[in-house]
Amino acid sequence: MTKSKKYYALLRQWKMLQLLPTRRAKDAATLREELENEGFAVDLRTVQRDLKELMEVFPVTAKPGKPISWRWDRHALSFDIPGMDRTAALTLKMVGEFMGRLLPKTCLESLGPNLRRAEAVLEDLGGESYCGWPDKVRVVPRSQPLNPPDIDPDLLDQIYEALFRDRRFTGTYLRRGDAAPVEYQVNPLGLVVADPVLYLVATLWDYQDIKLLAVHRFQSIDIGFQLVKKPEGFSLDSYLKGGALGFPVSDGATIAIRVLFNKQAGMHLHESPLSETQTITEQGNGDLLVEAQVLDTHQLRWWLLSFGEGAEVLAPESLRQEFAATASKMMSCYRS
Repeated sequence: MTKSKKYYALLRQWKMLQLLPTRRAKDAATLREELENEGFAVDLRTVQRDLKELMEVFPVTAKPGKPISWRWDRHALSFDIPGMDRTAALTLKMVGEFMGRLLPKTCLESLGPNLRRAEAVLEDLGGESYCGWPDKVRVVPRSQPLNPPDIDPDLLDQIYEALFRDRRFTGTYLRRGDAAPVEYQVNPLGLVVADPVLYLVATLWDYQDIKLLAVHRFQSIDIGFQLVKKPEGFSLDSYLKGGALGFPVSDGATIAIRVLFNKQAGMHLHESPLSETQTITEQGNGDLLVEAQVLDTHQLRWWLLSFGEGAEVLAPESLRQEFAATASKMMSCYRS
């Protein structure tokens, strides 16, 4: 074999390793087609021979069936050229530590080989300061921490695929409180992580109104060939700035609030304001009168209620009356 042919074979096999997934195995015909798209003209028998050779050196496993399919071993370390340096290893270690509270388990599993490689790199450093850094930093949620719901990894892969290819899909979805799933024609527009829940931002059928669908409630997905019908002018950032994840009372509506906080409850608002329009006026007794224009959302109400007697809503009057009714109902719960 000439030197140029050796280099060509090396590059082809390296590309093949990059194309192998860690979850959904690929058969040789699929790999041959993907290699061809990358500029490697190769026949099926060569691909099969390459895979057998790679299995002798790398953690590549064959999944029995007709046809046989291949993937990286799920528990293997990642293999990178150039190798992972200690800064990259530390960064990945921190991602694994802190994003585990926010992302579904499936998302982190896709990083498994890289996280295991990062762990190995840091262990090799022994007593160096890099190794101990992950034990010196913590992220503590301000709200009650919740465990993320389980998501079928294959369904999540299909959602990623539909988003990547801008394809509409048919999905069966179990709405909260329903006994049986319903079938939707879904136009996926984006994914959003809100606390422990992963939401799909989408429209249904040919309607223009945007929906938030919890990914863990999908039970089946079938990607079609029809392109996504995106609402004119849609922007994921603009949609979120409109308060979608705060669960708006009225789409995009804002209200001018006046809330009297006791000093301890409201002190943090000096450093983390509610909005750019916020003003704080200290009262004679040390209480803080906070005024701001904010989105009118259920999240705003949940946040204000979390302060209990430490926050009194003064305006608008409609919101004050709403809180008075809520407080009255809470009192009746504790009288018995």
